[in-house]
Amino acid sequence: MSVPIRSKAIYVFTDARMLPAACCALLSVARNSQRNDIKPIIVGIDLPEDQKARVATFNAVNGIDIDVIDFTFPADTPETAGRWHKSTLARLYLDKLMGEELERVLYLDADILAVGNVDPLFDVDLNGKAIGAVDDYVIAFPDKIGRLERELGLDPGAGYFNAGVFLIDCAAIRAGGFFETARSLLRSERCFASNDQDILNIAFRGTWQRLDNRWNVQTGIMPYVRNAALLHFTGRRKPWHFSVQAGQSVYAEIYSNMLSKTPWSGFVSQRSGFRKAADHLLALGKRAGAMNRSQQLKAHFGAGEVPRAETSPGSEKSGSPVFHTQGADAWRAFFNRYSHIVLVANSEALDPQSMRTEFPGDTLFVFFNKVYKVLDDSFPGHAILVARSGMMGANIVHRREVDEVLKFFTSDKFLGVLNVRTAPEERFSPVDAFKGATVMYSDLETLMSGHYPPDKIPTSGFALVAWMRELQLTPKIVLAGFSGKRSARWKVFDVHDWTFERTFFRLLAQRGIITSAEHAGPSRFDLLTGHFPDVKNEEIQAAINDALSTRLDHALTLIDGLMSLTKWQRALDQAFRKARPKTRKQRALDRQKKQAS
Repeated sequence: MSVPIRSKAIYVFTDARMLPAACCALLSVARNSQRNDIKPIIVGIDLPEDQKARVATFNAVNGIDIDVIDFTFPADTPETAGRWHKSTLARLYLDKLMGEELERVLYLDADILAVGNVDPLFDVDLNGKAIGAVDDYVIAFPDKIGRLERELGLDPGAGYFNAGVFLIDCAAIRAGGFFETARSLLRSERCFASNDQDILNIAFRGTWQRLDNRWNVQTGIMPYVRNAALLHFTGRRKPWHFSVQAGQSVYAEIYSNMLSKTPWSGFVSQRSGFRKAADHLLALGKRAGAMNRSQQLKAHFGAGEVPRAETSPGSEKSGSPVFHTQGADAWRAFFNRYSHIVLVANSEALDPQSMRTEFPGDTLFVFFNKVYKVLDDSFPGHAILVARSGMMGANIVHRREVDEVLKFFTSDKFLGVLNVRTAPEERFSPVDAFKGATVMYSDLETLMSGHYPPDKIPTSGFALVAWMRELQLTPKIVLAGFSGKRSARWKVFDVHDWTFERTFFRLLAQRGIITSAEHAGPSRFDLLTGHFPDVKNEEIQAAINDALSTRLDHALTLIDGLMSLTKWQRALDQAFRKARPKTRKQRALDRQKKQAS
């Protein structure tokens, strides 16, 4: 059997210091790709044999085939100055290492992590240019970029790209001599503040195509770029270091998981509680001193809507860690395999294990977020777990509950996690944050917009029901435990409009679109019309409204009394709340309020 020729490749240059991170960069891309024509390659700078053996072990553990190409600097290569390590210069020799069979090459720095599908990048139209790259964050500062363009001899307004990610048209590179120009600049006596990145910007001036920011989301702009595909940890502190940038600890866990069974299992530093607190204080200090800088970055990189795929991202194969996009037809095919779809609310009144026996074997059970509220042991039926997103990503990821909820889904019938977002501020979490589970994604923001009271947010159950109704599925949809009532143990959040949702579900149940014990049977209105068949519906409705108004007035009187009785308790509670450190979500909300004002 002949091996297909791969026309595309990803190159990462590294020495032994960054070799574990470089392997993770390539693995993260592979886990977010469905293509089989991309070859992952590490260009090893003076790598010892034992380090190459570790790459082979990494390949075996993670099911990837990374090639290692040896590289040694020519004798006339100058040394670097300042913070830049000499290894960064190696990419200036990339053209000499590309195979003749290659049509496109993606260069990545070793501190890149893929969190989205990278496949579309290889098909981007470069409009006849030699490379495609993303603006460096400095582009947000007119004074700095203007000075930089003058120092490097670039045309005003030409821009300046970050060289951590660039896509190469191999034919154009072979014909253009761009890297040879770069090497000549390297050997000249000119000094460059940003080392080889400055050199590449000079060598490719006028011949690079600007790419969407999502293909190189640098540390400073991470809060402002939606739908990120490639994260670039450009700061001095990386996720695997002892001291970590604010908001990057979740990525430390991803690196740790990828390296856990390799000889580099200790590459990611273990952070103590003291270190985490120190990093938090450092972040607060930096944030206070860089408000104007942050506002400029947000104005440039967060001003417009980042283009998103028209379809919802997801994974169509159970057991596959691959991330890809699929549309409504694919979702219909996914759900229509089952005779029933049972949405299980986190209600202590339910027993899903016994409830499973009430439905056919080809029933799909949909669980939500904190399933430890309803499950005591592993669920053996066909199931998916909905992970609702918030401002900090999926809630179970943000709250570090992934292991706690996934332990209930050990059966081979578990289809994976469905990460759902319903509002602009909600963010998906990367695939690796879910500890090896299959991850599917559904973006319901557009569906929810204009279809839910604007001062509230929909529950995950409501969003799923509305989405399934939109898909016009064939299975019977059953709601279990959707009462909207506060239990003795679990609170019902007032951010949701429970009256609106109960009315919505009742109307669907009356039309036979869903089945729900909580919303079945005759309503109070139906019972009254049975008692008074000669009375008009409008009269019955007016009587109901009058009765509700009287009861509401009485309830408000009682609430006023309770508010007076609990005044001191509430004041004490507020004092304790103010004394507690703010959560990451509260800090993010505070930032939003300041920026809005």
